[in-house]
Amino acid sequence: MKTYFTFLERNKLFTFVNVAGLSISLMFVLLIANMVTRQLTVEKDQRDADRIFVFANGNHGTAHYLIGEKLQSRYPEVEDWCSYTSGAISYTLIEEKPVNIRLLISRKNFFQFFSYKLIEGNPEQVLLSNTSIVLTRSCANMLFGGQPALGKTLRFPNINDQTFTVTGIMEDFNNSIIPDNIQAIIPYENAEYLNPSVSIRDNNMSNASSAMVFIRCPQGVDPNVKADDIRAYLKEIWWFGGKPVRFIPFRDFYFATDLECNIPMEQYDLTMVWIVLTAGVLILLMAVFNYISMSVAQTSYRAKEMATRRLLGSSRSDIFWRMIAESALLTFVAFVIGFLLAKAAEPIAMDLLQVKLDLVGDLSAGTLLIYIVFVLLLSYLSGFIPATILSNYNPLDVVKGTFRRKTKTIYLRTLNIVQNGLTIAMLTCALFLSVQIYRILHEPLGYTYGNILALTPAAENETLLAFRNEALKLPFVKRVCFTQGTPRDGGNNNTMNVPVQGSLKSMSFQCFIADSSFIDMFGIQITQDRKLTNDDGAWLVSENAMKDMPGITDYVPNERKGRTGFYISGTFKDFHIRRAMDAQRPLRIQIRDVENVHPWEILIETNDGDLADYQRRLNTLYESFVKDIPYKSRWYHNQMRDQYKDLFRMNKLIGVFTGAAFLISLLGLTAMSIYFIAQRKRDMAIRKVFGSSSLEEQKRLMSFSLHSIGISLLVAIPLAIVGVRSINNIIEYENSFPWWVPIASILIVSLISLVSVYLISRKATRENPVENLKTE
Repeated sequence: MKTYFTFLERNKLFTFVNVAGLSISLMFVLLIANMVTRQLTVEKDQRDADRIFVFANGNHGTAHYLIGEKLQSRYPEVEDWCSYTSGAISYTLIEEKPVNIRLLISRKNFFQFFSYKLIEGNPEQVLLSNTSIVLTRSCANMLFGGQPALGKTLRFPNINDQTFTVTGIMEDFNNSIIPDNIQAIIPYENAEYLNPSVSIRDNNMSNASSAMVFIRCPQGVDPNVKADDIRAYLKEIWWFGGKPVRFIPFRDFYFATDLECNIPMEQYDLTMVWIVLTAGVLILLMAVFNYISMSVAQTSYRAKEMATRRLLGSSRSDIFWRMIAESALLTFVAFVIGFLLAKAAEPIAMDLLQVKLDLVGDLSAGTLLIYIVFVLLLSYLSGFIPATILSNYNPLDVVKGTFRRKTKTIYLRTLNIVQNGLTIAMLTCALFLSVQIYRILHEPLGYTYGNILALTPAAENETLLAFRNEALKLPFVKRVCFTQGTPRDGGNNNTMNVPVQGSLKSMSFQCFIADSSFIDMFGIQITQDRKLTNDDGAWLVSENAMKDMPGITDYVPNERKGRTGFYISGTFKDFHIRRAMDAQRPLRIQIRDVENVHPWEILIETNDGDLADYQRRLNTLYESFVKDIPYKSRWYHNQMRDQYKDLFRMNKLIGVFTGAAFLISLLGLTAMSIYFIAQRKRDMAIRKVFGSSSLEEQKRLMSFSLHSIGISLLVAIPLAIVGVRSINNIIEYENSFPWWVPIASILIVSLISLVSVYLISRKATRENPVENLKTE
């Protein structure tokens, strides 16, 4: 290997390009491999995962807690069931200071139904009492430090001021459909204190999407066989029944992103997994192509060494395997550097991909074996072509000086064409997604808003009203609104069975209850106002909702059992709720006196100016009223941007992949240009002797590069079409395809390629032709 190290030292560009290209690509590959592996092995430790199913009703992945009980009482196929709702944030007092805890609220058989690991406590008893609480390891450490937590008590003022006893400690949730920020579990009997509509005692099952419902069946039993019968049964007993029923295998639920799930659960788009995986494979292939390109480019410089070895008795196989060993050494070094880079980039990758990664934590004997096999295969793949070229040549070609001219550029040109095609396709996808995001962010929403600060309620209404009065005295405050729901979050859902033209029509209204400042704050256009009040049970109704109820003018009846209708106090122009690409729904607004609104958010509209200072002053004022109780303070425009954070992350991700593709492609172009120039120095010298200029020779080289880019479109166009369609499937926003995007991608790649070739070939085309002819 001494001669190889000497070669690397003398050819620093070769060494840098290959190590840098492989290391960067392996960084991506390691991160993506960890991401894909974790996504495809979610809940891998659940012992009964193949017998557990998630109940789905229509396009809803959630139901009411009691649905599990109803199904088990009627269908013997249901061996057991469990239900939980998650995401509730409550605070407990530690040394009289409030500390937020994110709760999972579950049926008491949680640890018997699932196999999540308990560190302390008996699975059959930890949730036996209504005031039991099980903490995760990290939560127990946060609350009690290193002291034993079992038997300690926690008081939750906002859960009926109940005191809970710690009866168990469990491992943190990891690689699960349950978010890893869940810190504690309490029995479902406490749910009614946080949200009365999800109560176990509500036999009408009013909140139809308040809980996840799981059933467990005997081995080999598929509950979907009874789906039609279950659908008919639920239609009889449940106001929300009658929709198509399906039971999704436990692990498959993670990728069932087509379902609406009102409970914070971990899910991921399988299409995104394949996109990321494909991008990682392509980047790796581009880096391998670079290694092959650079190695082939350097074959003429190593030919004398290998000729000497052949003349001294080395066989073709000796030369071949020597080159493979050299490839393995360089690949191993690049792998180590790539692993260190991947570990350093892990936090950034987790933010971009929105998944948890743990390269070191996931290391095992099996993982190390896979890494070793991967490095060996990569070494063989990377070194095969240059090893084949150098082991199959005739040593006499080297002695006569004809080897360099006999070695063709077909390998390099083909690889460079593929690289350019991949780069153009990825740049097209990146530009297309950027255009779509711009269109979405500038889509008319049907309402307007200015500088609105949103505060979460952290006290009783009387205290909040006192804060409101003081806030209105500040010179920069325009309005203060108490509201239950905003256009951003869609408010609350109320589904009614409305008799329309002789038949019942299901109307799923999104409802907002607020004081009168809500209308002006969001620029909602009232088209008819009948001056009815909420005392009359009256609501403003959107114009499209009125169109969906022909014949109804004053009162909207509701044929749902136990429910009443409402009077129409007027109409308003429709506006978009949630995101611009989400489906529009019928809307209702009820205006109440501010004293009668129990707000989900307090909205404060300010004048233009120093928003950071306004927020600081309002927060200070708010804290003087709510004391130490935790709350959130965010500007509405930032909340709106959060609605599209998955798109921004995807755009960043594709941008990162495209940047890596550009870099690796540029390195590959460098390899091809160096080799191409080395092959044609003699030809250029002869042409210059007969009158050709340096500029003409440079144009000839750049024309060759431009021709290669033209051929690369055969690779780029099909890949770009697939990529654009995949992006459209993910963001579900239909709009015309911008014709200029692929043209811009081609021009950008062409420009960069031409500039690179110009800079690389500049010296070679200006050399004295005598210097290249005297060696012949």
